[in-house]
Amino acid sequence: MIIWINGAFGAGKTTIADILHTKIEHSYIYDPENIGDFLRHNLPQEIQKTDFQEYSEWRQWNVHMLKKIYREYSGDIIVPMTLYRQPAYDEIFNGLKEAELAVNHFQLEVSKTTILDRLQERNLALITWGTERVDEIIAAFQQIPSEEKISNENKPPEEVAQLIIEKLYN
Repeated sequence: MIIWINGAFGAGKTTIADILHTKIEHSYIYDPENIGDFLRHNLPQEIQKTDFQEYSEWRQWNVHMLKKIYREYSGDIIVPMTLYRQPAYDEIFNGLKEAELAVNHFQLEVSKTTILDRLQERNLALITWGTERVDEIIAAFQQIPSEEKISNENKPPEEVAQLIIEKLYN
């Protein structure tokens, strides 16, 4: 199965994904940002976009990679990635659904204050990028069904990971 951990920058996606990886035997962490990094490093500056989600190639290649891993790897795939732009969200999740892959989506909820505080631990480029988009991301996440939301505010990461495991396997 694919376990998609969504949330704003600083919501704890990577931390939760790492914990899940240690708790779910035979799991793999897949990072969609690697394809975005490839695009950033291989396109002239003049044609680069400000967000990976704007690239049709990024969306299509991630669907392709997830389909490949899903079909050839016998374990669970953990995907920690902020996916907030509706066209990108729709294209990726519809592509996975059309391929009949089992996908579980969880959106980690944290307050704007927590997001901004956690962003301060990042490099300046990520601080700036995340701060400029925080309101847009929070607004976009209002569309996520409540049953897919998990609070990651004032809880130990192990507890949040355990909540996800219980939702997955119970």
